[in-house]
This record gives sequence, structure tokens and C-alpha cells, in this order.
Amino acid sequence: QETGWRTFFVDPQVKSLISTALANNRDLRMATLKVQEARAQYQVTDADRSPQLNGDGSTTYGGKLKGDTTTSSDYAAGLNLSYDLDFFGRLKNLSEADRQNFFASEEARRAVHILLIANVSQSYFNQRLAAAQLQVANDTLQNYQQSYAFVEKQLLTGSTTVLALEQARGMIESTRADIAKRQGQLAQANNALQLLLGSYQHLPDDSPSSAVDLKGVTLPPSLSSEILLQRPDILEAEHSLRAANANIGAARAAFFPAITLTSSLSGSSSELSSLFNAGSAMWNFIPKIELPIFNAGRNQANLELAEIRQQQQVVNYEQKIQSAFK
Repeated sequence: QETGWRTFFVDPQVKSLISTALANNRDLRMATLKVQEARAQYQVTDADRSPQLNGDGSTTYGGKLKGDTTTSSDYAAGLNLSYDLDFFGRLKNLSEADRQNFFASEEARRAVHILLIANVSQSYFNQRLAAAQLQVANDTLQNYQQSYAFVEKQLLTGSTTVLALEQARGMIESTRADIAKRQGQLAQANNALQLLLGSYQHLPDDSPSSAVDLKGVTLPPSLSSEILLQRPDILEAEHSLRAANANIGAARAAFFPAITLTSSLSGSSSELSSLFNAGSAMWNFIPKIELPIFNAGRNQANLELAEIRQQQQVVNYEQKIQSAFK
């Protein structure tokens, strides 16, 4: 899903790095796989609400161990149809829970997507800043070295003191230490950016000549509550809460009877050619009702578990709202 970053960032270098990260970053790839997993799980659960039609076939060979060694054969084939009426909404709620979990996983992926863009741009700016600071330190060292050479000449003519020369030497050593520090910071910035990119990429050289272009970037002074409520972390929490509510419905439905309709059409014959003749066909229709009587408190425990998890999601949703409005 496009988040508008291509129009927000105008620096082509930033755009290139963000595009690379979106294509290769492992955190984003994992989040995308979780979306695909949640979608598949929803499809599995939702399929349970539809009639199930299966076919089967078999061949049986038999005969006596002694005496007449003639073997007999029997062929059978059939279709079986079953359907859970789901009067009390157990399957419907399970399907709804997985649907909301699918939506939540998509919002989680979107959050990773946005965070990755922000982290890549921030790391790029940090790397440019570190390169600029290193360049300043190198220029400062060059100036101090020139100053030292000038003071050294003055000392030879007697127009300055040894103390002044040592002070100039001290400034050089201090700047060299600062350069080593800046080099370490630049290396850390490069490593952080490479990690986000997901694969080794050629980064901007250490020279800060490629200036960060922020022309045209404007931020609104404030954001409305409607926009804040569209944050992916809030939407993820909202869908997770809805999934928890649906799980409560499924847990409650487990206390009620489950009614299943099963029907089959089959044929059996000793000759394969007559297997599908009308005279060999049989059918049956089996309504089945299953009523929970005793399960050692399993259904009650499942309901309590679903309610506790729903309360946890309420707290999580409230936390996300509070964090957004800070």
C-alpha cells in the first residue's frame, strides 16, 4: 500500500534507499508473510461454513483359503455431502475472528512499512550528518596543522614561545582524537543503514557534497483526531479487539447443540460396468444433533479464556489511543 512517501521525499538518494529497503528488508518480508498466513487461515475457517462434498471409491477382492479358489470382487463408489447448520453462530464467529485477525495482520504490516520508511530516512540523514561532521573535523585539523607550522616558524625567529608551540600541538592531537570519534560514528551510521536495506548497497560517499534536499517538505501544525485514529497501530488494535469479541461468541455457542446434516449417494456392484446402474444405487440422509453434556468444565474455561483475552485487547486498544494523542 502506497503511503505517499515518494511525494514527501524529494531527494533522489533517499527515494532510492527507501525503495531498496522496501524490496529487501526482512522485517517487512516477515510481516508480509504473516498477512498471507492470516489470509490463508481465514479461508480455511470460512470454508467450514460451506457444505462439504467428498467422493470415495473402493475395490474389494476376496476368496476362500481352501477348496474353491475362485476370487470375488466388489466395486463401490459414492458421494458424501455434509453441512453444519451453525444455528448458534459458532462457525460464523470463528470465521469472523480469523477475518479480523487477517485485517489486524495487514495493519501490522503497514506499521512496519511506515516505520521502515521513517528509519531509513532518519538513518540516511544521520549518515549525512556524520559525514559532514567528519569533514569539518578534517578541515579543522588542516587549519591547526597550518597554524602549527606558522607558530613553529615564529619560534625559530624568536617571536613566540615554546608554550605557544605546545598549545598548537595540543590542538592538533585533540582534533585527531575528534576525527577518530567521527569516523566511528560514520561507520555506525553506515552499518545501521545497511541493516535496514536488507542487503549490501553502495552508500553515498563520505563527502557531504550531496546535500539533503528538504525543499517543499511541509508539516501541518496539528493533526485531527480522525487522522490519528487511522494510524496502523490503532487499527491493528481495533481489529484484534473485534477478533476477541468474535471468539467470545464462538465460545458461547459451544454450550448449545451442534446440528449437522449428512447425506450420501453410493453404488456397489461385483461388476465395474454395472457400478452406476440404477439398481445398484443407494442413498441415505442422516440428521445429527450433538449436545454437550459433560466435558469437565472445558467449555466454561474456554469462555472465560476468551473473555480475559478480550479484556486484554480492550486495554491494548486504550493504550494505543492514549499513545496517539500524547
